[in-house]
Amino acid sequence: MPALTSRPFGRRPAAAPAQDREERLAQRAARALASARATVGMACSSTVTMGSATGQAQPKAEILTCEAYRRAVASLPCISCGIHGFSQHAHLNLGKGFALKTDDRTGFPLCCTRPDIEGCHVAYDNYRLVEGGREGHRAYGLEWGRITRHTIQQRGLWPARLPLWKEDQ
Repeated sequence: MPALTSRPFGRRPAAAPAQDREERLAQRAARALASARATVGMACSSTVTMGSATGQAQPKAEILTCEAYRRAVASLPCISCGIHGFSQHAHLNLGKGFALKTDDRTGFPLCCTRPDIEGCHVAYDNYRLVEGGREGHRAYGLEWGRITRHTIQQRGLWPARLPLWKEDQ
């Protein structure tokens, strides 16, 4: 039979002194810097499929946000199923990341989730709305954004201070 310890189950040992913690943090930082230095030459060495075809770093395009435009988009019916009254401004699934969104002018209306009904917005964000996976959703999103911009301009809902999208000028 194993010997019993005086430490209760699940209890952690006392925290290490502050000096040990500082030393561990310094070692972790040194490892991170060494890893970054080792990969710095690999950053743009291959051709990328989106953005720049040369593999050269490109400056990010200016991303505009406009509450009035998002509200105008949300006033339209869902571009996928056509339901009225439940639309949200959906961002294009391209170039998004943690806390990053695309330019509001690339958005389009998709319906929200309602009781017992999954909305088109959730299905789009999870790549289940149309065929073709991520690429199919991006292609549809680009076209839906173009249609939405055209519709908002035709209805006279385009915000006065918002510049037109470069491809629509």
